Amino acid sequence: MIPDLTINALQEGLGHFGVSSKNNKTVHVDTLGVKISNTKSTLTCFVINDECNKVLQYLSESGRVSFFVGMISHEAYNFKGQFVSSEKLNNEDLKISENYRNNVINVITSVGLSKDSAFDKFGKVPDLGITFRVDKVYIQTPGPDAGKEITNSETK
Repeated sequence: MIPDLTINALQEGLGHFGVSSKNNKTVHVDTLGVKISNTKSTLTCFVINDECNKVLQYLSESGRVSFFVGMISHEAYNFKGQFVSSEKLNNEDLKISENYRNNVINVITSVGLSKDSAFDKFGKVPDLGITFRVDKVYIQTPGPDAGKEITNSETK
């Protein structure tokens, strides 16, 4: 279900993991990397546990996920799905996150953000993975297709 055309954005884009409560109160947390399952059916978003108490609370209430990821240039996608699990990160996950964070720091400092600001935001090491099953993917890139669902026939 995870379209090939979104892989680069998932690996290099800035991500925001969001969820709402049963009462439709929303909360999100920035991600520090993403792991794509071998079957391309789930995503695991790397976060800092201390920053996502409300996220985890709301996940236990509703289980529905909205994950936004966008490239600094303009390309962006929204992944909708169902919460599967949360778990501590392993060494493989930490390596994926380290590569992601180093890349993001290089990109955002190349366009003018100070090194200190970049490290304050993206120098932190995540310790929790939140996995969700991807049900739908939407184009969020500005333009005539913004908001359009990417269907199975368009996933390659």
